[in-house]
Amino acid sequence: MDFSMQLERCQVYCFHLTIGARLTFLAAFSKMATRFTQLSSMNSDHNHNRHPFPRPLLVLFVLLAGVSLACGSFAPRPASQPTPWPTPTSRPPTATPTARVQPRDIAAVTPTPELAPTQEPLPTATPAGNVQMGQQARIVARTGLNIRSEPSTAAALAGRFGAGVLVQLIGGPTEADGYLWWQVDDLHGRAGWVAAGDGTDLWVNGEIGEPRPVGRAVRPGDTVAVTVRPGLALAVRYEPSQSSITVRRVVRNTQFEIIGGPVSVDDYRWWKVRRADGLTGWAAEGDSETRWLSPIE
Repeated sequence: MDFSMQLERCQVYCFHLTIGARLTFLAAFSKMATRFTQLSSMNSDHNHNRHPFPRPLLVLFVLLAGVSLACGSFAPRPASQPTPWPTPTSRPPTATPTARVQPRDIAAVTPTPELAPTQEPLPTATPAGNVQMGQQARIVARTGLNIRSEPSTAAALAGRFGAGVLVQLIGGPTEADGYLWWQVDDLHGRAGWVAAGDGTDLWVNGEIGEPRPVGRAVRPGDTVAVTVRPGLALAVRYEPSQSSITVRRVVRNTQFEIIGGPVSVDDYRWWKVRRADGLTGWAAEGDSETRWLSPIE
């Protein structure tokens, strides 16, 4: 039971008590008034024998008046409703100021529509060194070039072309193992696949250029050049033998025409040569390390 209900009951009780006290007071007052009237009459008849106002009645009158005044303020009042505790109200969210976007800013942040990716055509391998199918080309690799049975570095070796050799392009190009391959033929029994380069160095060139000594074996009918090491000379002998008399010693780059041979003597291949001025004799083609006579192509 809360305090408001207790207070209300107390007010009702006091109200009832006040009503009873007032009724009692009225009854007592009525009696006292009657008694007072009687006493007044008696005083008028017997002035010499006055009786004082009864003191108990006066005390009772004062008590009843005090009770009536005290309890009169406890008349029932409307029950006071408890004042609700103020509920804190949440403040509305404060809007964050938005920076004004200038027209140039709008243009700057406008998303660019993405274009659908277009599939670019795969690049077509362009033959390096102006090499063309069906034409002649020169092997320009400084140490020569391997011949393969197939366009692959794992294919079997079919020989080797020396530096400067002329070949005919008969097939390709084909890409494999990071190289561009051509099928070539030297028109003298050697054919196969060669790599045209490694992306840095060019090994096969369609620009033949001027005739030059090449790294291949001498054939009958060739024009050859003396290719001994600088500072050395080649002996031209009367007979194809190291023990034969030397006709003349010739220097590097001297040119001869092959007019006979070959003859194998003393572990050398000998060719009969003739110079433009008529000098004739036999000369060895070379040893296992150096070519002394090289065909000019």
